[in-house]
Amino acid sequence: MRPGPGRTWTLTSSSLTLRGVRYQGFAMREVAGEQVRTMHFTVDELLIRDLVQRGDLGNGRVARVAADPGSVSTITEGPIELYTRKLTGTLNVAGYPLVPVELSPEALLLPDVDLGFLELPELTFSDAVVRNAELSGGKLFIPGAEIALE
Repeated sequence: MRPGPGRTWTLTSSSLTLRGVRYQGFAMREVAGEQVRTMHFTVDELLIRDLVQRGDLGNGRVARVAADPGSVSTITEGPIELYTRKLTGTLNVAGYPLVPVELSPEALLLPDVDLGFLELPELTFSDAVVRNAELSGGKLFIPGAEIALE
């Protein structure tokens, strides 16, 4: 299951790697009937260890999608468009956890500038929590996907 327009999905991961990252600036997206400011990223590939994703379906229903514990879910064959409300986790450098970060339109020090011409080869966050307003593109694979209503 992927977040679509109109809902926010929260993804948790013990390790989240984004490859071929380009920051496109801020973008407005509709979530639950209101316009919210998001960070727009384009990435080539996502690697998500221990994926658990939850989304409000309305009427008190929450969908939960989980991968097999210890597995790596992937989204490949980008470009993948991410409209992210908030990303928290510990930024890893050379495989070592370095610094806790919070990325959101409110916390981001970058101005509303399209930096899509700059590509970061790879960003990895441990203990990541991501609130996406929208994700599109790519091919999703979740090992042992378990889908349930909570």
